[in-house]
Amino acid sequence: MLRLVRTAIALALLMALAALAAWIADQPGRIRIAWFDHIVEAPAPLLALGVVLLVVAAFILTWIVAWAVALPQRRRLKRQAKGYANFAAGMVAVAAGEADRAAKLAAKAQKQLDDPALARLLAAHAAQLGGRNEEAQRAFAALNQDPGTAFLGTRGLLADARSRGDRAAALQLAARASALRPASPFAAEAELQLLVEAGDWAGARKRLDLARRKKAVSREAASALEARLDLAEAASALQTGDARMARQHAEQAAKLLPEHPVPPLLLARAAEKESGHHAAREAAAKQLRAAFARRPSEALANAWLGLQQDVAPAGLLARAEAFVAERRPEVESRLLLAAAALQAHEFSAARAALDQLGSRGGSWAARLQAKLAEEGDGDIAAADRWRESIRSELWQCGHCGSGHADWHLLCPDCGSFDSLDPTRLGEAMPLAAAPRPLLMLEKR
Repeated sequence: MLRLVRTAIALALLMALAALAAWIADQPGRIRIAWFDHIVEAPAPLLALGVVLLVVAAFILTWIVAWAVALPQRRRLKRQAKGYANFAAGMVAVAAGEADRAAKLAAKAQKQLDDPALARLLAAHAAQLGGRNEEAQRAFAALNQDPGTAFLGTRGLLADARSRGDRAAALQLAARASALRPASPFAAEAELQLLVEAGDWAGARKRLDLARRKKAVSREAASALEARLDLAEAASALQTGDARMARQHAEQAAKLLPEHPVPPLLLARAAEKESGHHAAREAAAKQLRAAFARRPSEALANAWLGLQQDVAPAGLLARAEAFVAERRPEVESRLLLAAAALQAHEFSAARAALDQLGSRGGSWAARLQAKLAEEGDGDIAAADRWRESIRSELWQCGHCGSGHADWHLLCPDCGSFDSLDPTRLGEAMPLAAAPRPLLMLEKR
């Protein structure tokens, strides 16, 4: 429809010009022009035609000059378009894992694009994909020098430092990324991860406060990480003998992580070290009982028994019965009663409970049998045989499967964050699919 309208307008203009030409041709008269000693005389229609031809010639000449002037710009834009197309194709090749094709397209894009930043970014990713780490590092370093791409360059150098295991350099680069973009979730998590790995709890808490103010992390994720930092600081305070500080951190963590198995454990250890603090012991015992009712484990049972060191044997057994009342028939409850009997030196009662369980008690029962053989019977050889049958520790990493005698915020073997859980009956658990993220913490 639009083409028809344009055609009709063009025909109308041609008809108007033809009519004007016919009208001028029909007009009589001549035009005489005197220029110094020269005289030009011509019919009026012919002179009008000459003027029209002169205007057309001037228009054509102007168009040619404009085309010649704009030719370099058009060539540059065409080259730029090819460069952007090669950059896009190169990023697709990177995503597809085609390192050689990506490198070739990066070289083409570098020649075609006026801004070298995009070509450098593509070249860096292509080199990284192809295992040419030094080349990738040079490309990221060049990006790092440009204010417009400094964050991208820092991010690439940070990834390279992490892959090389250079934590000192990685921490410096993470701090630079945070300085460039304080509100970046990537910068916040990268620096927090490195600070946590270094055991710098104070530095991690300071960086978390900045991330919270800049809204780089959600309120829920910040609270969850802060609670786990409280757990780590509580464990550190216990190691240095500051039971009061450990209790304060553990109490704060217990408020934010009501179902986590570690806060009751640390509260019990802190209360055990605080002599004369009866209220703290009672509060810790209450939390241990609730945690044991949710998910019974040997670690929680041992923590509760540690609080009962000064209790008389008869009173200890009665307290143990009350402690497991909610899960009395279960194997874990019977093992706790056997452990309480051992602690009270009621060896016959402990033996009867363990014999009744048979092979259902797992490694927890084997540890108790070894203690019974050594303390109740004085049979060191039998105790050693029982210890040889123990297959796991009290805590297991859900990512790598390694066993540990105590809880750590980071797995000592694989470094996974908050991945240690108490084993059930001291037996190994199925492994998790992936380590728990630092700032995207699911509920436990």
